[in-house]
Amino acid sequence: MDPLDTQQRILEAAERFYAERGFEGTSMRNLTEAAGVNLAAVNYHFGSKKALMWEMFRAKIVPLNNARLELLNAALARPEKPQLEDIFDALLQPMFEAAKGPDGANAIFLRMIGRVFSESEEFWQQLHEEFFVDLSRRFLEALASVMPNLPPNELAWRFHLSIATMLGALVTHHSMNRGCVHIDGSDMDATCERLRDFICAGFRGPQGDAN
Repeated sequence: MDPLDTQQRILEAAERFYAERGFEGTSMRNLTEAAGVNLAAVNYHFGSKKALMWEMFRAKIVPLNNARLELLNAALARPEKPQLEDIFDALLQPMFEAAKGPDGANAIFLRMIGRVFSESEEFWQQLHEEFFVDLSRRFLEALASVMPNLPPNELAWRFHLSIATMLGALVTHHSMNRGCVHIDGSDMDATCERLRDFICAGFRGPQGDAN
C-alpha cells in the first residue's frame, strides 16, 4: 500500500470524525476502522492522536493561508494603492473557496469550523500561535496602510470583529433558511462578496466612545 495513500485516508477520516465529534469525541478505534488501517499505521505516520489532528489542521490551514498571502501580495504590488476591498478579498476568498463542495457548501469543512468553537481556550491559543499570528500581522499591516487614521487598538478590534463575522457567517451557513430567516446562500461567491462589503462598511464607520 502506498504510504501517501495511507496518510491521506487517515487524514480524510480524521476530518470527518473531528467535524462530527470534536477532538475528545474522536475515537482512534473508529477512525482507524473508517480509514481501513490499524492503530500502528496511525502511530507510524503521525505518532499520536493529537499529532494526527494537528496535521489534519495543518493540511487545511497552510494552503489556505498561502493563498491569502498570495492574493494580498498581488494587491499590494499593484501600481495603484489597494482598497480596503482588495485586502478583504484576499482574506475571505480563499476561505469561501475552501467552503465550496461539488454540489454546494462543503459540509465537512463548515462543520469543522463549528467544532473549533467548542474547543478549549488552550486549543484556540495553540491554533492561533501555530497558524495565524504571522498571517494576522501581515493583514493588520496592510489594513493600517489603507486606514492610517485608525488608532492601532481600534484597527485590531475591527480586524478581530471581521474575523468573528467571517467565521460566524460560515458556521451558520446551514441554518440560513430556517425559522424566520430566508436567504439563498447557495452561491458562495455572492455570499463572500456580501460579507466583504459588510465588513468594509464597518471598517469605514466612525469611531465610538470606546476609544
